[in-house]
Order: sequence, then C-alpha cells, then structure tokens
Amino acid sequence: MGDLILIKKISLFFLLISASLFSTSFAAGRQSSFLNNFDQEELSATHEEEQLRHERVLKMNTKDYGRYDPSPALSKPPFKLIPN
Repeated sequence: MGDLILIKKISLFFLLISASLFSTSFAAGRQSSFLNNFDQEELSATHEEEQLRHERVLKMNTKDYGRYDPSPALSKPPFKLIPN
C-alpha cells in the first residue's frame, strides 16, 4: 500500500514537470499572423519616416547658422611669466 502512494506521488511529480516543460516550449512558439502584420506595418512606417527625415536633412541650408566660433572662455589663456 505504501508503494502505491509512492508511485502516485512520483507520477504526479513527473506529470507536473512534463506539463511545465510542455507549456514553456510553446511559450516561445510562432507568433500570430496579426502580430506579424502589425510589426511589418510599423517597420515600413518607421522606414518611410526616416527617408523623409533624411531628405529634409539633405535639403537643409547650413549657411544660415553662420560659422562656428567657440567662446574665448573655453580657449587656453596666453602664457604668463610668474615673477620670483
């Protein structure tokens, strides 16, 4: 009678382990076609936005901003002799 309870406990344990492994194997399975279509639409929209942004950057007139002239505070001060 003790053997029957032991066999039931072992079989229940094996059943729980196999069920958890079976469920996790399907967790990373194929995605639905709806999600695939959604991802493709999102990627194509992002690609189109990047193309438009790139065109705007190429058309930008950089002469409007003048020349780069860093502030004199960041430049190195002239060398000065220290009196004794």
